[in-house]
Amino acid sequence: MCEFCTKHGEGGKWYENARNYTEEVFRQVSSEEKLKAFLQEFPGVLRESLPRAMAWRRRYPKIYRFLAWPLATRYFKSAHFGQIVPLEDVERILERFTMVVRLPCICRRVTTGKELRYCLGIGMDLTHVLREAPDFRDFDRISPVEATTLVRHLDQAGCVHSIWTFGTPYIGAICNCDRDCMAWRTQFKEQAVKVMWKAEYVAMVDPERCIGCRACLRRCFYDALAFDREAGQAVIAPQQCVGCGVCRAVCPKDAIALRDRRGLAEVAEDW
Repeated sequence: MCEFCTKHGEGGKWYENARNYTEEVFRQVSSEEKLKAFLQEFPGVLRESLPRAMAWRRRYPKIYRFLAWPLATRYFKSAHFGQIVPLEDVERILERFTMVVRLPCICRRVTTGKELRYCLGIGMDLTHVLREAPDFRDFDRISPVEATTLVRHLDQAGCVHSIWTFGTPYIGAICNCDRDCMAWRTQFKEQAVKVMWKAEYVAMVDPERCIGCRACLRRCFYDALAFDREAGQAVIAPQQCVGCGVCRAVCPKDAIALRDRRGLAEVAEDW
């Protein structure tokens, strides 16, 4: 299990612990004023601070890796970080709530200029705080059924699902990321800071089912999938796999399944 499960899971996956979505936990780690300040500053972090960090990482890679990376990672781990979760886990999370808030995606607004609503607010009702944050006030309320339908559609489109904290361990959002996501660009493309942890799972290819169509290779943007020309089949590098499971949606033979990360010694502690 990941470190967050150990600290906040009470024996299970930490995002399956109902307590981590409650007002009690939110008030232990944050407040409405802190959250409002964070949301008001967040667009500036995406537009200015993270690109500046990326530039420094490219200019002074060794110094950045030993000094800036651990400091920035420590901050985000305590304040606002994500963990990848597959579709079925997202569906179980959404079943807990009677109302979900669909939010504008600030990442995509910054990277593409497009107005897309791929982010979901969950947990306690904080809409009174959202109304005071200019980039988040244009939200709408949807039912868990509508939210589940949206996430299933995004899974088919290749978006990676993740849960996010607003003061760890309080979980307040579900995001659905692609290559336009600032978290992916910052961590996996630019290697400027770790803001997203891998899932509790690793994808595996069933060689008895795989027909070598390569559809899954085009879906993965974590460089975890490759094509074995000798075998004529797709193969997955466990060390690269984040366990999102979105490659499964395009496999015509259901040849890809998720396994518990703890069952593979080489990646059991790789988050």
